[in-house]
Amino acid sequence: MIQRLLLANDLPGVGKVALATSIPLAAACQVETMLLPTVLLSSHTGGFPDVVSQELTDLNRAYLGQWKKLNLEVAGILSGYCRSPQQLSQLAIYAKEIETPLIVDPIMGDNGRLYSGFTPSYVEAMKELAQSATLILPNLTEAALLTGRDYLGDFYDIQDIEDLIISLAEQVSADIVLTGITFGDRQIGVAYFQQETGEITTYMSQKYQAHFFGTGDILSTLLALATIENISLHQAIPLALDFIDKSLKQTLSLNRDLQLGIYFEPFLAELQEAFQKLKEKV
Repeated sequence: MIQRLLLANDLPGVGKVALATSIPLAAACQVETMLLPTVLLSSHTGGFPDVVSQELTDLNRAYLGQWKKLNLEVAGILSGYCRSPQQLSQLAIYAKEIETPLIVDPIMGDNGRLYSGFTPSYVEAMKELAQSATLILPNLTEAALLTGRDYLGDFYDIQDIEDLIISLAEQVSADIVLTGITFGDRQIGVAYFQQETGEITTYMSQKYQAHFFGTGDILSTLLALATIENISLHQAIPLALDFIDKSLKQTLSLNRDLQLGIYFEPFLAELQEAFQKLKEKV
């Protein structure tokens, strides 16, 4: 059966992040997509000057209104960057109405701070959205915002990570993938919490001394695709981290401006094959 994933995220003209990343990954994994562009951007906002943007809250409402009338089958929704609490509530309502899993990447901050333009009311709306999710993928900053705990900063241990996850797990019924955790200068990865078992498992990969744009979008997309295909995240997370690692090495070899995004295209065929093997095991 062909699955269909609704992608709610921003769409940049330049800079391979958000929808520009998710669309080819979904295609490689043979999953159809429905696109809900939350914000149109001339480029992503990670350093490019004179960015032009247009928020699409009203248009999103019209999109979802038509889709409800069409009675489309949707295997899941992946929500990413939104610009208003209204967009978050629209997604929560639509997911409930069509009875489909909601995967939430609560994009709203990093390095201990909210992104520019976000407010405490947006954080509260994100907390409400997370209540409807089956899987959430916060970074350390976002997990702190969702729980009201202090940001861990740069120095923490595995016990601190587990305490943060448990605090978040008490507030949501979703499984949790806490992203961007590091232990030392050489490793970066995720901690995966399963509500059903209460187990926390960490998965690490090599950390590079460079700032990449779009790694989180790759991870959230691949794990959302695995979720709707009923693939265990214990299998999907290593696949995703390996794909990201190979892509980062390839990107660094280009010696180009990293703002342009991650050069993952050479590994899409390999991703397709690996993802298909996981699907066949389900």
